[in-house]
This record gives sequence, C-alpha cells and structure tokens, in this order.
Amino acid sequence: MKRLLFLIGTAALCGLFALALWQDVNREWTGYQRTFFRSLAKEERRGLSGGIKQVILGDLRRVDRCTTCHVAIDKPQLALAEQPFTAHPGDYLTWHPPEKFGCTVCHAGQGLATEANAAHGEVKHWEQPLLRGGLVQASCDKCHGDVDAIRSHVPLLVQGIGLYRRHGCAGCHTVHGFGQTVSIDLSDIGEKPWQLLDFTFVKGPHTLPQWIDEHFKEPRRITPGFRKEELPPGEEEVYPTFMPDYGLTDQEAMALTVYMLGLTGESLPADYVIPAPRPEPAPVYASSVEHGRAVFEKYGCVGCHGAGGLGGRKNLNAWLWEEEPPLVFVSRYYDRESLKELIRHGRQPVPRRDAGRPVPPMYMPPWKERISEEELDPLVDYLFSLYDHVKPGQAATETASQ
Repeated sequence: MKRLLFLIGTAALCGLFALALWQDVNREWTGYQRTFFRSLAKEERRGLSGGIKQVILGDLRRVDRCTTCHVAIDKPQLALAEQPFTAHPGDYLTWHPPEKFGCTVCHAGQGLATEANAAHGEVKHWEQPLLRGGLVQASCDKCHGDVDAIRSHVPLLVQGIGLYRRHGCAGCHTVHGFGQTVSIDLSDIGEKPWQLLDFTFVKGPHTLPQWIDEHFKEPRRITPGFRKEELPPGEEEVYPTFMPDYGLTDQEAMALTVYMLGLTGESLPADYVIPAPRPEPAPVYASSVEHGRAVFEKYGCVGCHGAGGLGGRKNLNAWLWEEEPPLVFVSRYYDRESLKELIRHGRQPVPRRDAGRPVPPMYMPPWKERISEEELDPLVDYLFSLYDHVKPGQAATETASQ
C-alpha cells in the first residue's frame, strides 16, 4: 500500500512539474515573442534574442519590462502593423532614450509585470493605469517646465492649462502655491488614489482619469452631495459641489483632465528636468484699468464673478440671487478704501438668504497674502470702470437674469 501511495505521489509530482514547465513555456509574453520572430526573415533575426527584457532605471527607482512584449518599439524597420509589435510613433525616443527614461515614467502602468493587463496597470489595487491616447501628454509636465516650447507635441496639455486660466480656476484652487484655498489643493491631484473617490454616478471605468473627465463635464452629477450616513448630526440639507458646469466639450474636458493628471508630487532627478525659462519682464499696460483687468484674470476672479464681472456662479442660499454677485455696481456701493478692505480680508461666511438653511458653500476668501498692494490699486480701478463701460441696458439685463 505504501508503495502504491508513493507511486501515485511521484506521478502527481511529475505531472505538476510538467504542468509548471508547460505554463512557463507558454506564458503570454512568450507567445508574443514567437509571433514576432515568425514574422521575420532569417537575416532579420540576427542579433535578436528572446526572454524577458528589462531596463533598470536606478535614478528613477523603476524597472521596466515593457519591451518584453513591445519588441519592435525602437526597431521601426522590423515593426508590424498591430500591437504590441508597432514602433514608437514620431522621433520621441531620440530625445527620450529608453535606457534613460524607460517607458512607465511617461506612459504609466506597472513596469515589472509581464502580462498585458497587469503591465498596463488595469488590475485591482494598481493606481497608475496606462495613459492611453492623448492622456500621455500629462507626463510631459513632469519634466518640461516650459510646455510652450513643445506645444506642437502636447496640444491637449497646452489647451488644458489655457482653459484652467481662462475659467479662473485659481480663484478657488491652488496649484503649487498659486491660487486660493476655497476648494481642494490640486498640486498632486494627478496621483490621488482612485479608491478615495466616489464612483456611484460615474458611467465609465473606475479610474482617476475617468472620474476627473466626467466631473468636468457634469460636476453635479458626479458629486451631487453627501450620503445620509455622511451628514453631521442635525444637518437636514447638504449642497452639491459648487464646481460650476462650464458646458465643456469632450475635447475641452479631456484637455483639462490631461492637465490635472500632470499635477503630481513626483520629484524627478535634476538631469531629467528642463527648467522653465527666466520670467519675462513685467508687461507694460496702456492704462491702470488694463492692468487691473490682467490682475482680475490672473487671480481667477472670473471663476466666481464671471467674465468682465458680469455674472456670478451658483452659490446656494447666498444672499440676493443665490449666486456670487456681479461686480458691475461695486462703484455704487463701495468707496476705494472699503473695496480694498473687502478684497484684502474677504467675506466669510457669506450672508444667508434663508437663515434656516445651511451656510453657502462658496465665500470671498482673503487676498491680502496673494494680491500685492501694487496690484490692488489697478484692480480697484478696473472694477470701478465696469459700470461706465457696460453696454447700455446690459447691467440691468444681467441683474435681472440673476
């Protein structure tokens, strides 16, 4: 009986060994390599070898094995039409040699993995999935301090930065120390763990890029408020996000998403970073009013008070129209010094329209630590000029529309 059990155990062990050997020979990456080598003529195979390929990047603390499957990424003369056998587009590898940069520093994903889903980071608990398509432009912001110098290569990133400034996002958000603290600091939003986000109303895959993209398109669908169990004791009404719906197109939302994904706390070695050029000389303005307009746009005032100060953003239960006020009439309610004081010290909380409802979520933050006194005077000049320069009837129309 013991001999029989020994023979059965030996046979099982041999079977498991054969199975392990078969699995090792037929791993996903070996199939890709066999397919690629069969496509080559005999003379084209010279100098090529199989097996796991890896690039060890000590400076970046990474190990990338992407070329194990992407065998022709730097061999355009041998490349095929389908993935993973295509060559890298353009001449990017000339400026970013793989032996120095690898792949994941730009494309994200999981460099040590050798199976497609895992290598692309599209598995549970991996927080940096592959940046597909135009999203890869987000990585350029890590090294290139002056994206204008490479704008032809990163059109979405350039567009996203422009949209961020045009919509006055700095009026509520801070990026690397510039902006306000009304809402969250976006300096490292590009590496926020997706597990911290609420995907209840997200239609697409549960990834950080998808959440950001859908939030830009329909902010109040993605963050409509708090769940009942999250409400503080005695709170009967909770407002949704005060992030405005700008009516962005799909491309605009993607461009802003690219910019957000590029905002990380990752610190790369100095020889990888191309610093921004020296600041240009301060512009010369034709008038104090023009200077003030530039200050108004620079600090994101448009984000709450609208372009040209003509229309506010939704602010539930705020006094008057439940919106941030238009600024056309400030010269009729404030003198210069009182308006300066309001800008310096802000107004928090905003007076409530209904005392029985919660405090409005948006407020006027203090600007004394951000807007210098040299900028404050022309800003007030600009705000006082709005009443005189508004078109006849427009002020009344804007006011009535609130």
